[in-house]
Amino acid sequence: MNTTQSTTRPIVVGFDGSQSSQDAIRWAADAAARLVAPLVVLHAADRIVHAQDVSIGIWDPAAEHQRAADLAEQGAAIAREAHPDLEVTAQGSLLGPRQALDEASAHARGVVVGSRGFGRVRSTLLGATAYGLTGHARCPVTVVPGPASMPGPESRVVVGVDGSPESERAAEAAARWAQAWGADVLVVSSWERPTTDPWGLSVDGMRSVDEAAEVRRERAAGQARHAADALTTAFPDLSVEIATPSGRADENLVEASSDAALLVLGNRGSGRLSSFLLGSTTRNILHMSMVPVHIVR
Repeated sequence: MNTTQSTTRPIVVGFDGSQSSQDAIRWAADAAARLVAPLVVLHAADRIVHAQDVSIGIWDPAAEHQRAADLAEQGAAIAREAHPDLEVTAQGSLLGPRQALDEASAHARGVVVGSRGFGRVRSTLLGATAYGLTGHARCPVTVVPGPASMPGPESRVVVGVDGSPESERAAEAAARWAQAWGADVLVVSSWERPTTDPWGLSVDGMRSVDEAAEVRRERAAGQARHAADALTTAFPDLSVEIATPSGRADENLVEASSDAALLVLGNRGSGRLSSFLLGSTTRNILHMSMVPVHIVR
C-alpha cells in the first residue's frame, strides 16, 4: 500500500470464500501487520434491493446483509489467526464486488483482491473486479494471484518505469515497499525494436532500423537510470538495479518479476505504456503474473 498515507486508513481486502480470496487475506494481513495499519475484510453479496421485492416478502435485506457480514467474519478469522494482534474488522455489503470495493477505496490505504473467485465471479473477477479496480479505485490496488510471500532480502520488488510522472510514483512506492521489508528494487524500462515503412525507413524517421533501435534503447536506459538515481538519493540505504530488456513490456515485466515478491506499476504511462498501464498490457500482466501486482495511482 502507499506507506506515506496515514496509518489510520485501513487496508481493505475483498473476500468471497474462495481459495484465491483466502490467499489475498493472508497477504493483506501480512502487509497490514508490517505497516501497522488496520485491516477491513469486505464481502460484497452482489444483491440489488428492489422495494417491491422487500414489501411482498420475497427477500429480507437485513438478513442478506447479515449473511454477508457473517461471511466477511469468516475471512476476518483467517487474518486474526495469522496475526492475532492485528486490528481486523469484518464488513458486509449488498453491492457488487467492484462497486463495494471502489467505494471502500475512497477511505482506504489500499485495496487487495484475489485474481479469481467462486462460480460466476470466478470467470469475471479479473475483468470486472480486479482489473476494473486498477483503473477506477481511489487508492493503490494489489492483485494477489495465489499464495505469496512478502518482499525480503531474497525476494526483491520490481517496478516498471517509462519516464512518466505515474511511473515515478510507482518507483517511489516500490522503494517504500522494499524499505519496509529490507528488499532490493529492480527498475525495468522496456523498449521495442521499430518496424520499417514501405520505403525501408524506420517508423521513427531514422535512416535505419538499427539507428532507431539504438535511440529507443538509450531512451529506455536513461529512464531506468533516472528512476534509479532518484530512488538512491531518496533512499540511500536501498539497493537498486536496472534492466532495459527489448520486447513487449508485459512479457518483460512478468519475466523480470518471476523470482520477485512484488511487481509495481503506475496506473498510467506515456507513449506505448499509455495502453500498457490501463489497457491490454495491464490485463495481460494480471493474467500472467505469478506474483502480486501492485497498481499505484
